[in-house]
Amino acid sequence: MNENLKGFFYICGITSGILLVAVTLTALFGNPGLVRGVVYGYLVSLANILFAYYSIKWAFGKSNSTFFSVVLGGMGVRFASVLLALFLVWKFSDIPIVAFVVSLMGFYLMLQFFEIRYIQKELSRRKATT
Repeated sequence: MNENLKGFFYICGITSGILLVAVTLTALFGNPGLVRGVVYGYLVSLANILFAYYSIKWAFGKSNSTFFSVVLGGMGVRFASVLLALFLVWKFSDIPIVAFVVSLMGFYLMLQFFEIRYIQKELSRRKATT
């Protein structure tokens, strides 16, 4: 299987399982109306981490300055996109904002773990080949 698809399915598969648990718990123990906020928070976080995954994957083959520009610039773009999503949900939708924010931050932090793990794995692989 292609490395890009493998990473995509790995990230989506694990996080979809966690999303299923979160949605089930929210529907059972919370207000079922909050489920939409949880799902949309997950989707924004997933889009964010997939952008990071593919941009960092691309940057690993480039020079150090390009790599750091992509990583730091990508963080800025991703942060701005999260702020934009928060603003749009707050002002222009009827999605429950608390569920959206809690889900967004929870999945964002969890997906940051995947991003850091990927970078460490890739750096150690490159270090072992040199």
